Amino acid sequence: MIPVRSRWKRRFVWGLVGCGWLWAALVLAAPADQVVPIGSITINPMANNRRAVTLHGKVKDSLVYQGGDSFGRSLCGQTFILEDETGSLDVLYLIRCQANEPPVLVGDGERVIVQATIDVTSDNVKNKEGKEMVFKAMATKIIQEK
Repeated sequence: MIPVRSRWKRRFVWGLVGCGWLWAALVLAAPADQVVPIGSITINPMANNRRAVTLHGKVKDSLVYQGGDSFGRSLCGQTFILEDETGSLDVLYLIRCQANEPPVLVGDGERVIVQATIDVTSDNVKNKEGKEMVFKAMATKIIQEK
């Protein structure tokens, strides 16, 4: 009877060790939020469609947006052009309006980090220059640098 118990314990210990290695491999292999150069997106937008990215750059041509969605709910936010050394990209940041939590608003010339999803569509959205935004970054979070 003793050999059966020790075999069970040995398998249990090896199972725990194996789970520990698997957990460590998954945690250590998780990619950090690395900043993606804008030029790598603009060179081939379709390859980046629906890709979640972190962008870093300087704000240009910012406009505040107040409006509604197709269901009549209020939307607040901002549209601007984000520039880095490799290029520029239109950014839309839209959230549901909340009286107790206003959206983050950035001004021209500010340096920001933007977490966004790249969107390649032809939905007749135009930027400040009147040019149709065929591809844009739909921001989910904006962090202002200090």
